[in-house]
Amino acid sequence: MFFRSLLFYFFFVIGTVLFFGIFSPVKFFSRGFTVKLSSFWTRSVILLSKFVMGIDYEIIGKENIPKDKPFILVSNHQSAWETFFYVSFFNDPVFLLKKELKAIPIFSSFCERLGFIYVDRKEKYNSLKHVLRSIKNLVKDGIKIFVIFPQGTRVKPNEQGEINSGFFALHKNLDLPILPVRHNSGDYWINKSFFKRKGSIKVEIFPLVKKIDNKESAIREIKNYFFT
Repeated sequence: MFFRSLLFYFFFVIGTVLFFGIFSPVKFFSRGFTVKLSSFWTRSVILLSKFVMGIDYEIIGKENIPKDKPFILVSNHQSAWETFFYVSFFNDPVFLLKKELKAIPIFSSFCERLGFIYVDRKEKYNSLKHVLRSIKNLVKDGIKIFVIFPQGTRVKPNEQGEINSGFFALHKNLDLPILPVRHNSGDYWINKSFFKRKGSIKVEIFPLVKKIDNKESAIREIKNYFFT
């Protein structure tokens, strides 16, 4: 696995530098072209991790994905793998990202061109208004998938972490259903570690949650999906 990991990072770093270097003038691209670029890059990373490091995946519950309506994809967060996977697998998802990521050159330009929404956790009320307004406008433009990690940061597979209630505020104010998704990527794509582990990640897509009455019930239900 040392040589597999070394080979993976060699191609990953070289490929990423070349990709973002060549396509750095992203602000001049159409959004549609930027979506295709991001899909190509993330699929390349997923394939590279599969064929070089032996990290494959299986998906359970594809039939639960809505085909004609907008929804909030609420996922647990264990590694960078799921970020690549959601962009490569789902059709044009928009992520809710922490504001700190806005400081990354070129990458942040791609995120802005794709319509990704930055969340300032210190300015909760104003940030929520900004997120609600942004999602409403994106839905009008035909965007249907909004990805949020309610744990806020990556959590080890054997830890639960806190569940932020922001997803419920979106669900309540925008009347968007919730698609819970659970995975165990951290068992193989080990966060903040050079070494990865060969194996198959299980991605479970649960039935759509159309209505939750209150914040406490929402957090409890998401915990049940994530940790049971």
